[in-house]
Amino acid sequence: MSDSTLTQVSALAAIAAAQRVATSVAADHAAAVDRAAAFPVETLGAIADARLLAAAAPTTLGGLGLPLSTLARIGMALARGCGASAMIWAMHQLQLACVTRHGGDGSSTVSGLLSTIVADNLLLASATSERGSGGDLRRSHAAVVRDASGYSLEKDSPTVSYGEQAGAFFLSARRNPAAAADDQVAVLVLGGEVERRRTDHWNPMGMRGTCSPGFMLRTRFEADHILPDPFSEIATRTLIPWSQILWSGVWIGLASEALHRAARCLDERAQRTQSAVTDRRMAWADQILVGLEAQLDDAIAWFEAVDRDDRTADKAFRARMNALKLAASTSSVEVAQHALAMCGFAGYQEDGPYSIARLLRDLYSAQVMVSNDRLLDINAANVAAVRAADA
Repeated sequence: MSDSTLTQVSALAAIAAAQRVATSVAADHAAAVDRAAAFPVETLGAIADARLLAAAAPTTLGGLGLPLSTLARIGMALARGCGASAMIWAMHQLQLACVTRHGGDGSSTVSGLLSTIVADNLLLASATSERGSGGDLRRSHAAVVRDASGYSLEKDSPTVSYGEQAGAFFLSARRNPAAAADDQVAVLVLGGEVERRRTDHWNPMGMRGTCSPGFMLRTRFEADHILPDPFSEIATRTLIPWSQILWSGVWIGLASEALHRAARCLDERAQRTQSAVTDRRMAWADQILVGLEAQLDDAIAWFEAVDRDDRTADKAFRARMNALKLAASTSSVEVAQHALAMCGFAGYQEDGPYSIARLLRDLYSAQVMVSNDRLLDINAANVAAVRAADA
């Protein structure tokens, strides 16, 4: 069996495992997780048992080493059972990718920490947002401070996904107190090295199980916990495109589940009335969903080409990635709204087999996970430049 065939088999097996977790565990606990805004312990445990927590980690460190295209499909599958669980999984994979791709060779301290994270099934959380930055992750107030006993960092982050449950942290900060706001580094530390003080209440409209309040984080570490690549490169080559792709996979999965419930509702209605029931909104929503899936595949192909050829992420590339996030975060909501209309009051209920309520609330989070207004402003300039240069 060739290497490509083995890769295909492992990818299909991983997607099938995600589907089993979604239907047999995540779906059973999703409503309770949402009601209580509780961390999805059972589902994350099942994800770890299926080895999917290490999906993006290289095989040399005990991970599955799966490609981005497969990871996006896993996120879609998990979201069908529980959007919050899928988003936690996606954000964890994103941080794994940042460390794997920018943490130096396999003999580095960072690689050793990554091995521990994979072996112990530790959740890797991100603390790249910061109060006072206006949502711009490329600028930091916090700085790495060096003293006689090593290095330290204190950061006030307004959102730290699963911050209380995290076993490790990926943090961004200025290189030193004298550095410019955009001269940043990334730091990897284990959870036991981080003092966490929760600063916010957590009671959001959707994605409640991600448990992402703000935290004041303080940590001490050695110099070799700082990733060798500057944070600007990490953000451009991995953090931003991977987040746009993996998050979009989760949102598309939620929209797919909404449309699935609407189709089942129409089928049940037809059986009850003993007459054909059709709704043109089904065709309209399906068309939107098919377009989103195609746009996701296109974005992955762009990323793989740029990454394979080690090209600089130019304006055209950034415009494509931003366009995916903008489309997925808005059109997935449109699909769920069509599903709600088709299901009627059964979809408006918070429970029941045709409920769209939690799915729609989870999807509304997509527009504020990196502000769409910010991306529109960026793309307004990028797209104009790209289109003007197009022969």
